[in-house]
Amino acid sequence: MRRTLLFLLMLGRVVPAQADDVRARVIPERSFGYFVGDLIRARVEIRAPADMTLSRPSLPHPGPLTTAFELRSVDTEEADVSGGKLWSIGLTYQNFYVALDVRDLTVPGFALDLSGPNGTRPVDVPAWRVRVAPLREISPEQKESARDYLRPDIVPRRIDDRSAEHAALAFAGAAVLGLVGVARDRAWPPFHRRRARIFAALARRLAAEARRPPGDETFRDALRSLHRAVDASHGRNLLPGDLVEFLRARPEFAPLRPSFERFFAASDRAFFAEGGATADFGMAELARFAAALAARERAS
Repeated sequence: MRRTLLFLLMLGRVVPAQADDVRARVIPERSFGYFVGDLIRARVEIRAPADMTLSRPSLPHPGPLTTAFELRSVDTEEADVSGGKLWSIGLTYQNFYVALDVRDLTVPGFALDLSGPNGTRPVDVPAWRVRVAPLREISPEQKESARDYLRPDIVPRRIDDRSAEHAALAFAGAAVLGLVGVARDRAWPPFHRRRARIFAALARRLAAEARRPPGDETFRDALRSLHRAVDASHGRNLLPGDLVEFLRARPEFAPLRPSFERFFAASDRAFFAEGGATADFGMAELARFAAALAARERAS
């Protein structure tokens, strides 16, 4: 019985202590290597039970702390962890201590207030130390000459700019070749004397029209357009009887003589035959004929 009572008394002491467990620790970004004017950053972690809250007015306020340190900013984050709460307080200080030698300085601690069901509880954030260093030595080693106190000038390094010149010339050459190709394609001077590409645009338009179900009038319009293009290529109206003369003057189109003959025959039926029957020569074949003319024209 005594052992049971003693166990219950001990349990009554332990449980409240765990429920009221509050811990604070300082995690500096680094603890050494600071010079005058440097920013010193640290993070304070406070763990507490889930039913406690941090009193915001108790947080330190930016401003001078000592002759050596000034608090520049305070950032606070809160998270729920392991059945409790974790506050992460980011602190940024600035060092104004002009050190003449390497030494440790103390960043002062502060107290925070946590509120809970049992009232307000203070939490002490301990002070911590950082090591500062001088910007230069106090007394340099004695030298025989004043020039010995200065470091020698760095020998200038020779920069080879030939690779950049070669790259620039290569890019310029590629640009000129590209411009020549565009000028030839667009018939810009000095290529303005070459024959114009009459069939190229027409072939693209007829290919687009061939993908849609055309009506009779649409087909006749396409025939008229191709007739005008052939006439322009010949320099005057081209009739079926003039085909041999045209192909002799434009030998690049000679392999297409059967297609020319089918074209003229289909055109004759579409415009002059009764009913305009063109079942054996439709929009698809007309578009292929225009594409073949454009290809021969481009290759010439």
